[in-house]
Amino acid sequence: MDPSPSSPWIVPFFLAHVGCPHRCVFCNQYLIAETASPPSPLEVGAVLEALWRSGSPEGSRRRQIAFYGGSFTRMSLGRQEAYLDVCRPYVKRGWVDSIRVSTRPDQVSERQLAFLAERDVRTVELGVQSLSDRVLRASRRGHTGKEARDAVLRVRAMGLETGAQVMVGLPEDTGKESMETVEELAGLKPDFVRIYPLLVLRQTELAEGMRKGAYRPLGLEEAVWLCACMLERFERASIPVIRVGLQEQEGMGREGGDVLAGPYHPAFGHLVRSALFLKKVVASLPDEISSESKVCLRIHPHDRSLLVGDRRQNLGKIRDILEDREVRIEEDQGIPRGTVECEVNGEGAERRELLGIRY
Repeated sequence: MDPSPSSPWIVPFFLAHVGCPHRCVFCNQYLIAETASPPSPLEVGAVLEALWRSGSPEGSRRRQIAFYGGSFTRMSLGRQEAYLDVCRPYVKRGWVDSIRVSTRPDQVSERQLAFLAERDVRTVELGVQSLSDRVLRASRRGHTGKEARDAVLRVRAMGLETGAQVMVGLPEDTGKESMETVEELAGLKPDFVRIYPLLVLRQTELAEGMRKGAYRPLGLEEAVWLCACMLERFERASIPVIRVGLQEQEGMGREGGDVLAGPYHPAFGHLVRSALFLKKVVASLPDEISSESKVCLRIHPHDRSLLVGDRRQNLGKIRDILEDREVRIEEDQGIPRGTVECEVNGEGAERRELLGIRY
């Protein structure tokens, strides 16, 4: 569960690859089937009943039952209804507020959305991945950028909370296409976004393309910087990015041989947010600082890891920029998270909000 007070309390169920009509070049459906066998509606009901009997979650956060993975609306109406029917009693009891589902952009007609809305679904996440037709074709996604754009607008028009998942490092994407996708999505105003780095899994078309030299995966540093730029743009548009990088249980680590290449890191999201934090801190530094100056950066204690960076790399870069002038970090509980105060020789403290750093 996400501990952020602004995020919903979620009971998750994973329907890996269920209903999906395509095999994208990066997908190993057999590997997914081995690691995440989808629960039946009966099993979902048993889990919910056990949780309900254990008591209500603490706090006043919004509460949801979520079906992740696969293409929920691509299943038969009977199967969709079977899953939703075991959830709806817990909405009626007030134990949860609503249900959320994930699906493809080309599987959300007005009729399909009305069917979901009538059954207490209030959030729909769309696997957009990219809005570039060239990138989508190379990835064998089976839908166009226009279908994805229209889907976001259609879900929003239905009054449902709208999420969009985007992926960096797709075939034919030079980084420019990713930023263009972000720019277009920012204009479409989904309610939230997830950003995932593309990993090359064994026994995929992408793995074969990489072996032949037809595909080059993103390096870790390259992916971190690109995602930091995407994160900054979304948050400038006031669109929350609720996840950057795969959850650890979703990633199939290289030590097991499943991930052959790509920007895999167990703390990828932290690396991205730390890179953005560094960018904003550097922008907050005074333009002119004498060689004898002493610089103090005052932050909230919980922001220290973002400022210092992985293996203290951020701190090293700040010192390089300041040409080895003395730099001190002070922690202050009174400073809001996501802000920094920069003092030079004990004077000129100015609190600057680092836009995009939200908790």
